[in-house]
Amino acid sequence: MPVSALQPSSECIIRSLGPDEKIAQRLAQMGVLPGTQLRIIRVAPLGSTIEVKDVQGQSFALRQKELEAMTCDPVAMPLVSELLMLGLTYRVRSLLGGKTFHLRMERKGLTKGELIQIRKTGTNPISVYLVDQDRQVELGGGEARKIIVEVISHEPRD
Repeated sequence: MPVSALQPSSECIIRSLGPDEKIAQRLAQMGVLPGTQLRIIRVAPLGSTIEVKDVQGQSFALRQKELEAMTCDPVAMPLVSELLMLGLTYRVRSLLGGKTFHLRMERKGLTKGELIQIRKTGTNPISVYLVDQDRQVELGGGEARKIIVEVISHEPRD
């Protein structure tokens, strides 16, 4: 996962701590080991420090170079993540907004558990295809940032 893709609410599973022994040792001492699932809580304004949380709920800060050294597979990410690929099927994992946001998304047919595909990236509004409902919806960038999706297929569907 590239560091530029690290956005709050992204999750990944660590595959490797990287080739740098000092960094790998520091991460291991903090309990960050291959197989650990991490969630990005927040990124410092200049991006040099990233607050993460593991599945046990332990929160800690990592330096950007430590994250760059690691190899990890994305599990969940905001709908605006550069890791999303056209044609793959994703499941809506969560909606981060408040009650009004949830109601607005429900009216659009976008709820937790919904299967979606991204048909066009880099544009505003963001065009999302609702697989089960066989229809397209458009979302603004602010709305898309609050929608967390997880990969469920690794092969494009037509």
